[in-house]
This record gives sequence, structure tokens and C-alpha cells, in this order.
Amino acid sequence: MSKTRDFRSVLNPAARLGVVGIAALATLMQVAGCASSNSEAPPPATGPAAHAAAPGPGSAAAAAAPAAPAGSLFDRLGGKPAITAVVDEFVARVAADKRINLRFINTDIPQLKVYLVDFVCVATGGPCKYEGRDMHAANAGMQLVDEEFTALVEALAGALVKFNVGQREQNEVLGALGPLKDQIVDPPPAEAQAHDPAMEKVAAEQAAALRESGKGHAADLLEGATRARVRGQRNYAEILFSAAERESGRGTITELASFFRAGSPERITTALTTLPKTTPAQPKEAVGGSEADEPDAVPQRGSLSGSLHTAATAEAPITVITLTPTKGKYKARHAKHRIIEQRERQFAPRVMVVPVGSTVTFPNFDPVFHNVFSLSPARAFDLGIYKDGETREVQFTKEGVIEVGCNLHANMSATLIVVSAPHYVITNAKGQFNFKSLALGDYTMKAWTEASAEPLTKIVHVKAGSNNVTIDVAPRTSSRLARSDKFGVPRGKVPF
Repeated sequence: MSKTRDFRSVLNPAARLGVVGIAALATLMQVAGCASSNSEAPPPATGPAAHAAAPGPGSAAAAAAPAAPAGSLFDRLGGKPAITAVVDEFVARVAADKRINLRFINTDIPQLKVYLVDFVCVATGGPCKYEGRDMHAANAGMQLVDEEFTALVEALAGALVKFNVGQREQNEVLGALGPLKDQIVDPPPAEAQAHDPAMEKVAAEQAAALRESGKGHAADLLEGATRARVRGQRNYAEILFSAAERESGRGTITELASFFRAGSPERITTALTTLPKTTPAQPKEAVGGSEADEPDAVPQRGSLSGSLHTAATAEAPITVITLTPTKGKYKARHAKHRIIEQRERQFAPRVMVVPVGSTVTFPNFDPVFHNVFSLSPARAFDLGIYKDGETREVQFTKEGVIEVGCNLHANMSATLIVVSAPHYVITNAKGQFNFKSLALGDYTMKAWTEASAEPLTKIVHVKAGSNNVTIDVAPRTSSRLARSDKFGVPRGKVPF
């Protein structure tokens, strides 16, 4: 029995969702741009369509396939080669469809296929390990609409036809996807669709001009951005516009910026600079401390150590402790130049403390695009999309907590705490801290946790010699509400 016939024969009610419904879901999980791309600009959406087609029932590969053994669903399907063939066809069809393919602009298609195959393999009892994202995290904030869901269903139908699945079985398989629609489709609210028709017309004219000048991919991106903007998919539209902007050349479509970016934070438009790709990786957890930044020339007579206290055995959050003398003058710390990098689809370090006036550069060392931004009142900004060692920097002139995110990857987050105090330190993994050199007297102590907008405050007295203090803080939680996208739309939950 060929793999093709075997595929058709096992499409019973128990198998339908596991075989192809899960593949459709896994595609939705990944098309948001979690895999890598090595091109200078976002790759043409039609690229995957040129991928070699999966072997059909009449091909030599299919004819030579042995009969699938009895046993698990994975075995009865014909194993990983059969699953791979269906996934290849499904992805190729989705990526060739203009209704959905621009969701792939920041995606490594080969890696996507690996994730999909492993997902289906695991779901059907095969000996694989899935390392992609869960559906909730991947779909958070995507605002998929009916048209996009329909494109996925039709791609799935086409893949089933490719492998000669009977009409009855096709109907049953596609019917199994119906109940999943409400979990996947999440259209934006009607008010998000409000826009200036005159700007919509200008966008169409600019897209036509790009196409006439030979920049077809930029035109596709701009047309896709316009469709998304009219549908109210504000964030998706801005992502596509940013990609079109980069592809078309700096300044070519600048007049459209307000159409796509109104309501988002200040866009930093300084020229991109680069750091060597050999730049050493930054520490992953926490960076910053006044005594390490500027050691006292003459050690002072007092010291202060302390620890965080949480309920029961709960884990304490990473916390920045600051000390400011309650009386007299003190020397302000010099502004610093620090790095928070994007590497392996994470920010590093995850927590940083800097003095007021400091500048932080945000280099991207991933082969995918990232878009660093913050909506924090102390400093809202948007650095745009860039990759491969490119970077932009921001100066922070106001004290406060800056929550940093990536507009393309909801799982990425970092916390920058800007302080005006002359003494500051970050707690270690055990929730402990130590100031080794302090003048004697009273200090206002503030404890800034990575989950707090305002610090805990208390007065401490430092006498000669050693001093100790305990600070009660809320425990660290396993997850928290994700930072929203740059338009303030929540994106589910992300790791703390």
C-alpha cells in the first residue's frame, strides 16, 4: 500500500484534527515571524512557492514507499516522510496566497517546516520533539481575520487534493477545523478601521509607482500594509509598511508614515549603525551597580547589606535597590553608555539599571528582524526594524521603569530602570544585595522590581561598620500580562 492510500485510509474522526488540523494550527503559530531569514530585506512572500513540490502518488518516491505498518497513528500515516510531504505542500500553498503570505515576511521557511513536521509527528504519537511556541503565545495579538483563515483552509484543501484524499474525507477533515475558527480568528474592533480615504488613495498610488520602478516586492508589501490598515489591523499594517519602507529605499514613501503610525510611540529615525557580529554576548540576567561603575577613591566608613523577603518559599523578583542621602549634597553619577542586545530572540540583559542621562544601544545579532519599542511614560520610543548587527540608540533623561519589548516577537521583554540616586545595585539570584562603601547617615531607600511601575520606599540609617536590612516584596510570578504591541493592543502572556 502506498503512503498516499495509507494517508487517506487513516483519516478517521479521531485522526482528523491530529493529522492536518494541527498542521493548520501550527502554521498559524509560526507565520507571525518566529523563525529566521537571511536576506537584507524581508524576503519575497512567493519564495516558498518555488520550493520543490512534495512527491505525488504517481511519483517514483511514492511508488517505492513500503506499506505503512500497523500501530500508532504516526506509523499508520507512513511516518515522518509522509507527514513531511503534506506539510511541504500545505506551506507552499499558503506562502503563494496573497491573502496570507505576507505573514511570512520575517520567517525562515525551512525552519518553519521543521517545526510543523515535528508538531504533527508528536501529535500523532511519533518519536519527535516539538520545540516551537504554543498556540496562545504565537497567535497573541495577531488579529487574524476571516479572509486569512479561509486562505489557510483552502491551502489545506489543496494539499489534501494533491494527495488524492477522497471528497468525503476532505469534507470531514475541513469540517474538523470549523470549531477552531473562534480560537484563531480575532478581528480588530470596528473603531480601529477608521482611516483617511485620501491617504489610502495615496498609498495605492505609491504602490503603483513602486511597481512601475521595478520594486515589485516593496509594492506588494505596501499594498498588503494598506489592506491591513483598512481592515483595522494597525500593528500588522505598520509592520508591513516598515518592511516596504526598508525595501523601497529611505525616504521614498515617508509621506505615508502618519497613515500607518499614528498612535504609536515616537519613531527614532537616526541612521542605523552597526556593531561587529563578533561582539561578545551580553550577560543574560542583570547589569548595573554604582560601585562597579564608579568605585570610590576613598572607601567610606559604612556598609549596607540586605535581602528580599517574600511569602513562604516564593522566588524573589530581580530588584534594583537605590540609596539617596536624606540630607546634604551628593555627587551625581556620570551618565553611561550601555548595551541591551537582541540575540537568540531574547533581550540581554533582561534587567539593567543606569543613571539618568545614560544612553543605551539596542543591537540586533539575530538573522531575523526585530523592532525594539517602549510605551513607558518615562521614555516611549520605537526604533523600527533592523537586523544583522544593526543598531539604534536612545538617551534616557528621566527616572523611571522602561519596559522594553519587540513589536515582532511578543515573547521578548526587558526592563531598564533609570535612576537619579547616587547609589544603586541589583539583587543577585538569591535576592541579596550589598553596598560596600557608604557615608554615615540616613538614606531614602527605593526598591524597583521588574514588575513595578513605582518603587517601594523606606528610610534606613547607616552607622559605622556593617548594617543590614530586609525588604518585603511581592514574589516573582511565572507569567504576567504581556507588554502590548506598539499601539497598546495586549498580546497575551509571556514568560516573566
